[in-house]
Amino acid sequence: MEIMGLCSICGKPGEMFTCHLCGRIVCRDCYDAANGVCIKCKSHRLV
Repeated sequence: MEIMGLCSICGKPGEMFTCHLCGRIVCRDCYDAANGVCIKCKSHRLV
């Protein structure tokens, strides 16, 4: 199931992903698929 919307980090529209740590809805550019987290969580934690 594909989620569409606006990224909660950069505001870009399109396909969205959910961060497994904070629950933010983010775009592909703001999501680290290998770790399942957004770039904000990745920059604050070692994943």
